[in-house]
Amino acid sequence: MKPDHIHVFVDVPQTAASCDVVRTFKDISAIELFKAFPQLIQFCRMRYFMV
Repeated sequence: MKPDHIHVFVDVPQTAASCDVVRTFKDISAIELFKAFPQLIQFCRMRYFMV
C-alpha cells in the first residue's frame, strides 16, 4: 500500500447514487484542504490550465 493512499468505508442508503456520495466526499475534502493549505488553490488552477 502506498503512503498517499487511503480507503474509506461508508454506509449509505441504497437510494443514494455512488457517484453522488463520491462527489460529496471530494467536495468536502477539497474545501477542507484548501482551508488548511490555501496555496493549493493557485497550484490547482495552474495545473488545470496547463492541461
